[in-house]
Amino acid sequence: MRLAATLIDVGWGDSILLESEDENGELHLGLIDSNDTVYLRSTYIFLKRYFDRISEKISGKSRLFDFVILSHAHLDHGQGLKAIMKEFGTENFWYPKSNESVMLSELLRYASRSSNVTFHQDIDIEDPLPDFGNATMKLLWPPKSPIEKDPNNTSIVLAITLNQNTFVLTGDAEKEVWKKIRTDIPADTCFFKVPHHGSANGTFDGNKPAWIDYCKNASLGISSHIRPYKHPAPEVIEFLKERNATFFRTDEHYHLTFETEGIKGDLKVKYSHY
Repeated sequence: MRLAATLIDVGWGDSILLESEDENGELHLGLIDSNDTVYLRSTYIFLKRYFDRISEKISGKSRLFDFVILSHAHLDHGQGLKAIMKEFGTENFWYPKSNESVMLSELLRYASRSSNVTFHQDIDIEDPLPDFGNATMKLLWPPKSPIEKDPNNTSIVLAITLNQNTFVLTGDAEKEVWKKIRTDIPADTCFFKVPHHGSANGTFDGNKPAWIDYCKNASLGISSHIRPYKHPAPEVIEFLKERNATFFRTDEHYHLTFETEGIKGDLKVKYSHY
């Protein structure tokens, strides 16, 4: 059994490939976010090359993804998802309840009429999620209501657990969210995606840490957003160094893969240009 999360180096924004391989060797795939444009297709290029390499494991699937998630309705997280779903297909398209968004409206129009998407639904913490291979999934955020005004704080925060290890994927959730859910971070979290690209408002609650005290033993991953926002923030990097945190960032390590077989302490981290 195996659970893996790859932070794809997209230069700005987010895109995360999720994999769960069960004891029979069956591979399940998920994707969170894509910022691809007509001219910059980092997610698509990575996925196409990777799927070509593992073609034997995914042959015969008409829709490659078990699920595709829009973490929240910002362009740097969702503008590439329509093309990804059109190319590879998905059984489920999940997204948070959100204020009006042209991008989300376009995605929903596509999902409603396309045979490449079996089912689509807005989800919250009251919605049970199916198993992901041998892994279980649970939402830590958003709540059923009310809808936050800031789309960052509608971000889907997803915990995926394989036996003794949990991955937490955080979108761009900021301090207002972490005040409410930091104690919900599972004690066995071994990988935690630093929220909001390592920005100060995703890491600090005033002068205090927003979440790190609740996942002290986790390896951290940062989907950097250097241009134009200069994330991760220098003060966040300095803070993580002072805490002796184990962290990796896409602007320095490129594509980052966090992988576990579910045994406590067995997390492996790989990074590459390809």
